Amino acid sequence: MDSACDCRECKRLAAEYEAATMEWFRVQGQLRVAEYSRDEDATNRIISELSAITTRRHALREALQEHELETHPKASSASSECEG
Repeated sequence: MDSACDCRECKRLAAEYEAATMEWFRVQGQLRVAEYSRDEDATNRIISELSAITTRRHALREALQEHELETHPKASSASSECEG
């Protein structure tokens, strides 16, 4: 069995979570511009988009944690050692 550090599913979930986090920061910047410009339509659209991204990030984080506990129970406490 693969260790948690070598697990494809761990890597995939972590990469998706990282991508969603980067997207959240990018869209958060767009929200600031829309708010500064007092563009109510854009602000509302971006807030909705941020909500969807936040939901996706939470689901990915939970999926990664669940996967680690189910597949790598002994390694789950040491998963941060895989980074780097």
